[in-house]
Amino acid sequence: MKLEKRKANRVILSVSVQYKIFQLDQLEKDVRDEALGLNAALHNVSLGGLQVVSTRAFQKGDILEIQLEVPGGGRIRSVAKVIWCEKDGSGGEYRSGIQFIPVYEDDLEKLEDFLKGGG
Repeated sequence: MKLEKRKANRVILSVSVQYKIFQLDQLEKDVRDEALGLNAALHNVSLGGLQVVSTRAFQKGDILEIQLEVPGGGRIRSVAKVIWCEKDGSGGEYRSGIQFIPVYEDDLEKLEDFLKGGG
């Protein structure tokens, strides 16, 4: 039996997630650049993080900046860390577990309000 290790319940939500991957050798430039040019599909979300499906294989430890729109909650932006990534059996896609790094507290409060409303 596999025990659930999550600290927070997840809500299944199908929306697009925009993101960029921070590169250590150009971190100063990446932080200043607000553009998020890459896309993934959100599978589920909680206060602790989210799971996405994408054509990109993330590396464990990758640091991302992500943005998503939650219904009635508006735009949420956060820095996050890739915890795991595995190939999805359906072809050229990957599922990734991504943990929020609470940098933008106001945005995470918006997410909390959305999740309290029942998703």
